[in-house]
Amino acid sequence: MSGRMSFSDTPSFLDIHTSDTMEMKDAVASYEVGAAVKVAIVLKGRLQADFDGVPIDLDARDHPVGFIWAVPRPSMVRRYIHKGSEISKVMISAHYDWVVQQLLGKSPARYREIMDFFTSGTSVRSWQPSRRVLALADQLIYPHASDPIVRELYEESRGLEILAEALSAIQSSTANTLVAQEVSEPDALDRHYRAREIRNYILESAPDQQTLSTIATAIGISVASMQRIFKDAYGMTVKDFIRESRLVAARDAMEKDGITIAQAAWMAGYKSPANFATAFKRVFGITPSEARDR
Repeated sequence: MSGRMSFSDTPSFLDIHTSDTMEMKDAVASYEVGAAVKVAIVLKGRLQADFDGVPIDLDARDHPVGFIWAVPRPSMVRRYIHKGSEISKVMISAHYDWVVQQLLGKSPARYREIMDFFTSGTSVRSWQPSRRVLALADQLIYPHASDPIVRELYEESRGLEILAEALSAIQSSTANTLVAQEVSEPDALDRHYRAREIRNYILESAPDQQTLSTIATAIGISVASMQRIFKDAYGMTVKDFIRESRLVAARDAMEKDGITIAQAAWMAGYKSPANFATAFKRVFGITPSEARDR
């Protein structure tokens, strides 16, 4: 796969995996997973797998979709990778016992519908995520640049909020209906797609095309609207995202192509290697030298 991926765990027993990638060849990946409640927000593409032979098809080719299922015991997973497929997703795994005992176990009668769903075997429930959850998923894929400790709390808060909406989506048909109505509003999805359009333009354009006025003109909106839509979706300004995306590209070039720190600083738009090193450590928690030596 080629693109952006991240893996993290949190103090509240959540494992969070994000990806915004292109699959580069046909393949099948096999691995074991522990007992877990799994939530996927698939913003783009289609992910196919099976858990101990039970097929899972997470299809979001038409519009973003949320999925939740439970794996009550350790299972072998086969993940099917298809050359040319683009997938953008957030996958949240919560320890099965933590959800069933610590969360739902406090009032089992009230959450009988969820408990029955979790204990009925591996099956998937889908729902239309709210505008808020779509924004949270985007923020997890492209997190706000911050100190590593702050970022851990940032990721945990968003992961827990996504899990909460997923649980409410299977609690009752009423919850499902309310969520679906919220997302079906054209403005909500339009703003989501506009934010991704702005982000994709930045990632695919040359540095001299990344002024605020140039980006807004290319997208077809005002600078003020662009700033507001982007900040709502990603929790950072357009300029902050441009700086971070250049730092990400510079780090990739150091690690994959072996360019020097001075070259990486120039690539990221810094005239001073010292300023580059300061910004680099603020985003990644390590120095450029440490990244280059990995």
